[in-house]
Amino acid sequence: MTPGFYVQDGLAERDETPGAVSYATFWSNCDEIINPDDSVPLAGATNVLAGCLEHNDFLGDDAVSQGVRDFVG
Repeated sequence: MTPGFYVQDGLAERDETPGAVSYATFWSNCDEIINPDDSVPLAGATNVLAGCLEHNDFLGDDAVSQGVRDFVG
């Protein structure tokens, strides 16, 4: 999805965390794929700054994995 894409625009005009569901984001200020970095956090979610991780580093990061398990558990 790119800025101005109809799906992204449609999602942006609604509640970022609808319903009775808990939401979490894990983001990094060193992510080379997601730009701008601060676009990841959602209003109403548990937003976790994971430190300086590149995009694919999230897959093997122990702290992120534990954070996801803690959030889901």
